[in-house]
Amino acid sequence: MDTHSNEALLARIDSLSAQVAYLVERQRKQEELFAEMTPILREVMATATTRLDDLEKKGYFAFGRELVQVGDRIVTGFTPDDVRQLGDAIVGILETVRAVTQPEVLAVASEASEVLQNSDKVEPMGLLGMVRATKNDDVQKGMAVMMDVMRHVGRAAEIVAKRRERSPEDEKRARLAKVIGPRKRAVLGTERPAPRAQVAAAAPPVRPGAGDLGPPAGCAVPAKPAPVAAVIDGVAFTADGHLADATVWSEDLALRIAAAQGVVMAEAQWTVVRFARADFEQTGVSPNIRRITQGTQLATKDLYALFPKAPARTVAKIAGIPKPAGCI
Repeated sequence: MDTHSNEALLARIDSLSAQVAYLVERQRKQEELFAEMTPILREVMATATTRLDDLEKKGYFAFGRELVQVGDRIVTGFTPDDVRQLGDAIVGILETVRAVTQPEVLAVASEASEVLQNSDKVEPMGLLGMVRATKNDDVQKGMAVMMDVMRHVGRAAEIVAKRRERSPEDEKRARLAKVIGPRKRAVLGTERPAPRAQVAAAAPPVRPGAGDLGPPAGCAVPAKPAPVAAVIDGVAFTADGHLADATVWSEDLALRIAAAQGVVMAEAQWTVVRFARADFEQTGVSPNIRRITQGTQLATKDLYALFPKAPARTVAKIAGIPKPAGCI
């Protein structure tokens, strides 16, 4: 029994030894392969690095980045239908280019170029000379060709003009700009004084938490909603271009009004508009330039830089609040 167990143990040991020897041999071959491939890989990496550096110096990568940006602008600025129409038009474009680059056409263009280059040698021609020149068959043929070209140019101009007709959205924006657009004023940025009857009226009560600025004295709050002068996309505007109902205001509507005013809404502009909106909600009075500068810690020149045309009026329009009264 012991002899049989020893023989089995020795057989297992021999098997394990063979397996270990096989693994050692594989490891040795891998090390030899790595040793042989390392110089080759180093050479490949050096060549690739040099090649990439050459491409970078020549501007291939910068060109590729610009192409990516062009592609992004195409994707965001055009629809698949636009690209499809361009694909359909490419054949016509290529046919036109082929027709224009025919040898006989290029020969005519070359002759015309020579005439222009030697224009200082051409004798002046009067009206009678032009009449006599029209008797020439070549001149008559050229005039007929030019008239036909002009006819096609006129037809193309009419097609382009029709395609550039304003869309319904453009019409809406134009109507909005017409209603809330800036009007000519005697002094830029000066608010009109409130009527005496309103100045003499009692000052509006101050709501709790109105802030340290306090209500501006002498500014009256309209006793009733302003009459509606125009309704655009369901939004009512007064005759002076302000929202007839301040409660319908939203930031999306503010962006549309700002676009009609020619104002690009960045964070600085939003800070002023939100202050004016909050101040009106607290006091019931639209802030004038002085109050806006005090509440936002902006200088008057900074306010004019953000809203060049009548800042207080422009801010009030974008904020969806009534026209500020004449408070200094």
